[in-house]
Amino acid sequence: MCSTDNLSLAELIPRILFERRSFLDITEASLEQEIEQGQTPEETEVYPLTPQEDDSEDPLERFNRQTMDLTKNINSALNETQLSLDFVSLLLSSIRQSDKMTISPHLQKNVPMGSLSSDRLVKNSSSTDSSSELDKDGQRVGRGWKMESHQKVIDLFSQSHKDLSAQLEKEKQYWSQVNVVVSNREVLFKTREPDSNQRAIGVKYGYGDSGSSYHDKGLAILRKVDDTGEVKFTPVTSSNRVIEKTFKYVRVRILSKIDGIYSLTGQSQFKYEAHEAGSGLIYDIDKARYFLFEEDLFYQLTREAKTLINYNVNIISDKIILEVNDEIIEFESVAYDEATADDLDYSNVNQYSSINNVKCQKILVYLKIMLCCYYKYNLSLKQKMPTTLTKWKQSHSHPLILRPLLGNIRHELDVNRIVDILHKELGEFNPEIKAEKYTNLEVSRPRATGDNPFQKSVERPHSRVTAVVSHATNQQKLKIQIELTTNENFVNLIMKLNITKFPDAESMNKNLNGVNALAMSFNDFNDIGECLGWLVRNFVDE
Repeated sequence: MCSTDNLSLAELIPRILFERRSFLDITEASLEQEIEQGQTPEETEVYPLTPQEDDSEDPLERFNRQTMDLTKNINSALNETQLSLDFVSLLLSSIRQSDKMTISPHLQKNVPMGSLSSDRLVKNSSSTDSSSELDKDGQRVGRGWKMESHQKVIDLFSQSHKDLSAQLEKEKQYWSQVNVVVSNREVLFKTREPDSNQRAIGVKYGYGDSGSSYHDKGLAILRKVDDTGEVKFTPVTSSNRVIEKTFKYVRVRILSKIDGIYSLTGQSQFKYEAHEAGSGLIYDIDKARYFLFEEDLFYQLTREAKTLINYNVNIISDKIILEVNDEIIEFESVAYDEATADDLDYSNVNQYSSINNVKCQKILVYLKIMLCCYYKYNLSLKQKMPTTLTKWKQSHSHPLILRPLLGNIRHELDVNRIVDILHKELGEFNPEIKAEKYTNLEVSRPRATGDNPFQKSVERPHSRVTAVVSHATNQQKLKIQIELTTNENFVNLIMKLNITKFPDAESMNKNLNGVNALAMSFNDFNDIGECLGWLVRNFVDE
């Protein structure tokens, strides 16, 4: 067995670890017990006496001294290891930033990263030729490294220039298109990207500022395409969610009963003229704005149609059907197909297919004008001083679009029907019948800008039908006056019957000495017809 005096510290420590196995259970009492029992030959080899030690030294003091020596050696080894690690890490920190994680905190605080460099050192040699060869090799290697580093820097600068130039072109493309939108007097606002939550620019293409109360406010994001810098028009909801818009427009059709069968006799023509000036982005904005108005129009028509179900108005899918007399008027929301929009032509289906085209087109224009008037009315409410009344009007006002149209059509038919009833019930008495339509429009009202051209659409219709029956044996006259009007729905029929008996024609013309024979209101044509027939017969038979 070899003596431990010849073992180095690197060999001695593993041997001690092998023999002791673990130092976890070592206590002061166990060490004293081992000292009292004496050391075995193996223990003597493990803990040899140094040349300065002698047998007279107390074992406990010797153990403590050796423990301190071992601790010093371990600390010295740890310090040398840390210094070596700091040296290598600091040397490599100039080219590898991750190496700074292995440098001690004290060194990181006091020594800048990358401040330590290195170079190649050549050993001195007695041979001059070999020394010159090594110097030449070192110079070649150094020049090669410098050239390689120089080329890398050139490539990095060149690539950075290309990237910056490409990014500059994208930014230029983006902001030039945004400037086109601003030049078109569009309203821009700050917003966030729905996906990345990054800052973005939005555009308002809706009619909210014009008085519209439609749920779609007409908001979109001018989203930049990363590859080209182009601006993409992307509609979003009020909660900033991207939506896919389906463009639809309102079409008006008239079907008339011909030989007992309803056939198409007219249809409005769709024609959307694209924005001639500007870029494709302006075209997208104008197109979205145009079809948003069409969407709002059909929405308001549907709202009104729900209140007119009892008056032969039906809603089937994306179609509103009005049945009046022997004619059907359809308002349909049709999907827009840009590829086939110009090819739609129903004028040559048959000889009757286009006779009501102009009427359909005028109805469509009327609907759009009335929606614009509703916008103007809402806007005027917003501009007034907020009061309880204005707030109530804002929340309870509904557009007059479909109701005036249907109400006036029915009113025309009602006036004609009353005239027919008078001829039927009084025809044998040769009555003088006179119909005065829309007498409410004859009332002159001073206005700053003249008469309101939409008075017929905002006021309930009022007409008057007058019939005069002469007595067969005397000069008495029976004046029958029927006033036809409606309520705020424009479609309910209200007939006010006034019958006055005059002694002669002169009194009737001067409205003197008249006796009121009857004053009643009716809602049914059969009732008023029976009442007229009974009264006139009693008058003639007197």
